[in-house]
Amino acid sequence: MRGLRRVFRRRREDELAAVDAEITAFGETLARHAFVPEDDRADEALLADYGRALDAYEQAKRDFVGDRDRADASDVLRALDEGRHALACVDARLSGRPLPSRRPLCFFDARHGPSTEQADWAPPEGTARLIDVCAADAIRLREGLPPIDTGRRPPRPLATPRPGRVPEPKRSGGVPKAKTEPPYTMWPKGLDKAQRAEGQRGAKATLLRPYLNRPLLLVVRLQGHGKHRVDLVQEFGTRALLRDKGRTRLVVPLSPREVREVRLHIETSDRWWAWLLPADAAPVISDERCSGRGWFVFRYEGEPRRISIEHKGRGPYSLCTLTPALNQGEPILTGMGTTYAEGDLPGPALIHLRAGGEWTVRFK
Repeated sequence: MRGLRRVFRRRREDELAAVDAEITAFGETLARHAFVPEDDRADEALLADYGRALDAYEQAKRDFVGDRDRADASDVLRALDEGRHALACVDARLSGRPLPSRRPLCFFDARHGPSTEQADWAPPEGTARLIDVCAADAIRLREGLPPIDTGRRPPRPLATPRPGRVPEPKRSGGVPKAKTEPPYTMWPKGLDKAQRAEGQRGAKATLLRPYLNRPLLLVVRLQGHGKHRVDLVQEFGTRALLRDKGRTRLVVPLSPREVREVRLHIETSDRWWAWLLPADAAPVISDERCSGRGWFVFRYEGEPRRISIEHKGRGPYSLCTLTPALNQGEPILTGMGTTYAEGDLPGPALIHLRAGGEWTVRFK
């Protein structure tokens, strides 16, 4: 019996060593990469993909802490898969090639490898939906069998509707409803001073996370229509968030980190404001149109449906889902310049909209 336990222990140690080697290899690939984020020729989409690769590497290192075997490291494998795809997008953009296609890892277990198709599946007492599965699980589901038993729970959905939401009662007596400000206009009342900052012209600002290892939204609002520059200063380098004229707002998802400080370098000719919000502070938008300019994050809580965007301005734009850790998920639609595009919402999800110009989103 002791010999058998030693065999299993050695096998787990070998599995963890293999995962650790994958993390190290990806980190070395990032370190050797020729891309320089500070290069002024880099466009916003290129910087976003590079930042996604760096975030995935950091996420993989954090998720690996405390893992006991390769089954525990399933989230690490997903983070590495995300990072490799992001870096492949960087290479494609630098060389002028089309962006690489990507099949997500099997929904039930990352160790099954890339998915091969989509299948209908419903959790116990849940609603059926399309998920990405490997070939073996696709066959089992078609035959009415459960997926391969690995002892691991499938990943949580991107987002779930928040309970307790009820419509506001109608006001009587003809009293008009109070006007509400658009989302991300200003930080909420009572927000701790450590989580917000404001200034004029160029400055360096430090915001403190209210808690470690939790995802957050960073909001930066700029006044005036001159040239703006916003950088996020991180432990592994500077991430350029904005190099543009006219854009007056950024809403940036921040994945969990063990670093308390969020440091910004802001250059503008007028006033600016910056603050941190919890991810659940993202506005819920489901049944109306929404307009704005620049980056935006919102929550969709309806059924799967079509969504469209009208974009006016130069440069690329995109809509993608966000994972629970606020890393970039699956793309919904992309475009360039003044155009119109349509895509499919997967159902309840947190959505990140990145655009340089004015945009209007409509639900169909």
